[in-house]
Amino acid sequence: MSLIIIIVLYLVTSLILKSSIDFFKNSRLLDVPSERSNHNKPKPKGAGLILIPLIIFATLLVFFLEKTLNNSWLVIFGFTLILTIISFLDDLKSISSRVRLIFQIFCVLSSLLLFKDDLNLLIESRILNFISYEFSSLKPIIVLFFLTIVWVWIINLFNFMDGMDGITSVQVISLAIFTNILAILDIIEINFLYFSLILFAIFMAFLTVNKPPAKIFLGDVGSIPIGFLVGFLVIYNVIKTGLIIPFVIIIMYYLLDSTITLFKRILNGENIFQAHSNHFYQKILRKGFSHNYVLRKITILNFLLLLLSMASIRFPIISVALATILTAILLMYFNSRKFK
Repeated sequence: MSLIIIIVLYLVTSLILKSSIDFFKNSRLLDVPSERSNHNKPKPKGAGLILIPLIIFATLLVFFLEKTLNNSWLVIFGFTLILTIISFLDDLKSISSRVRLIFQIFCVLSSLLLFKDDLNLLIESRILNFISYEFSSLKPIIVLFFLTIVWVWIINLFNFMDGMDGITSVQVISLAIFTNILAILDIIEINFLYFSLILFAIFMAFLTVNKPPAKIFLGDVGSIPIGFLVGFLVIYNVIKTGLIIPFVIIIMYYLLDSTITLFKRILNGENIFQAHSNHFYQKILRKGFSHNYVLRKITILNFLLLLLSMASIRFPIISVALATILTAILLMYFNSRKFK
């Protein structure tokens, strides 16, 4: 069944995407180049309108057929649709970043409350023994606050980083492969085996039209809900299994590029809610290097991070250290390259 899911979804997604490009070109969903853009021609940015409904429909259908559908997934997809609608409106007519952030926090916090029983088990586990006894009564609030911040940050990582041809596809495909392996090894729930296959198939299809030179972009209508779903995949499985380091490693490039850039902007007194082009991958693109060149480097790194994610299950410290070093080397390489 796994192979059938991949083949059918890949073919269906490819067909819909390729046949819809002309429609989006004639719509209001066009990414018109600005001073901070990494492209010099207007391109459609509505692929999320296709991918998100496909992900939701395919997942619910497979779960229904496998008799593994539960209310939690229905609620998660409900919040995904809320963020899709808000992001679609933002693509059409810009919505205040603060309003968007409020919706993101609401969806994330509400989702976390779904898993309160699992959160209680996490709170009572040895993982949080580093919190001193004096603050033990505050553990639930501390954990809920921290996980909310992390999940919202992951949502925005995918929005910030979706500024280059193929980059989001490579990241989601890497995460999907890693998640699938964990499910095959029975480390995480079987539902994530199917969900990861669906993500893999759909984003492999998207890569055919989003690889350099991209014919269509996700848009906020795609990057925000994808970030929410990735955040769910990561946070839920961290809560259920306690496996933090493997998931940190697999999204290491996104984490370091965005987090370092954020702190640099804060130190420079910049408005962090304002759009910018200071990410490391953006800097090397602006130095004259092609999207294809940069994507190849990131793809090689992600392959290594995938291997290290698996290794970290047995050797967490050495794996996360190597992943951090490799990612930092690539970031420094991007930052230090001279204009071409």
